[in-house]
Amino acid sequence: MSTSFQTPAPPPRPIPLHKATLPQTVFVDRVGDEWVPNGTDPLTGELRLECPKPQALEDAGDGPSYPWTLSEVRHLFGPLIARSAVSA
Repeated sequence: MSTSFQTPAPPPRPIPLHKATLPQTVFVDRVGDEWVPNGTDPLTGELRLECPKPQALEDAGDGPSYPWTLSEVRHLFGPLIARSAVSA
């Protein structure tokens, strides 16, 4: 006689809202520059951001962008305000 049973999967862990960044989220820094998600850091899994249209022309450049992480942008250009790109 054989019996089969399934063990229920554990429920998903909730993510605090301040960490639940959606792809449509845009971050605005203290001077009004918009930072948009651009993947994740392969080592830490932290969200990477880019600023495609900086207000200061000297901040724009050619070639690949430095892979800014959310914590770096927050530290150097914060405070940041997160908003939905849908509402923009």
